[in-house]
Amino acid sequence: MILTRQRRAPVVAAAAALSGLLLSGCGSIGIHPGAAATVGDRSVSMSTIDDTTTSFCKAYIAQSQTSQQGQSGPIPMGAFRSYVASSLAKRMLGQELLDEYSVQPASGYQAAVAQYHQALATAPPDELAAVVQVAAADAYLQNVQVSIGQQLTGNTGQTTADTKAQLQRGQVATQDWLNDNSVHIDPVFGISVDGGKFTTGQRAQTSYAVSALAKGGVEAGTSQQGPPDSYTSALPASQLCQ
Repeated sequence: MILTRQRRAPVVAAAAALSGLLLSGCGSIGIHPGAAATVGDRSVSMSTIDDTTTSFCKAYIAQSQTSQQGQSGPIPMGAFRSYVASSLAKRMLGQELLDEYSVQPASGYQAAVAQYHQALATAPPDELAAVVQVAAADAYLQNVQVSIGQQLTGNTGQTTADTKAQLQRGQVATQDWLNDNSVHIDPVFGISVDGGKFTTGQRAQTSYAVSALAKGGVEAGTSQQGPPDSYTSALPASQLCQ
């Protein structure tokens, strides 16, 4: 069984849609200079976020050009950066849990990865790697949680009911880990973490938008419809995925 989560924050709906294009049918806050996100003993830099975002954007554009589900028009890179930051943080959380319980992700994760490899067989290696790291992050964390649930309950059944119970137990273990360990994600991404769930679009108000363009960015991060055309069209080409 492939475990995936279909939650999509409004500002990153277009970026998250890459999963559908490829697989259709199928804590506490601290200060960590230089790190975009820190989960327990692991961290990821801003440069890694930017590099992964660039590769993910290229993969998204390539797929959208050959799919009727493709996004029309450019998308703010900020949307992709938040989605990438959230996804890589999920992976770090999964890796911390993996080390804590000495498990490996359940088989659903490898099945998901295999489908991405098949769908992107001709993609450049950096784009394929970015898609697996980002779009398969939900499957990674959830299948780690399933393995933890299997270990803690002694239930290794493979039925839908078994997997659901294993996942729920693994999620409880995740919350226990979060209660004892720190998670920090740079406020620029507007990501909050609650019980292992990563929510985008709730920016810490340490600064306030003044210009019309900046205000448009704030609206883009909270709108249920995604960024308005006026905001997207005002961005320079370097800040767009197109």
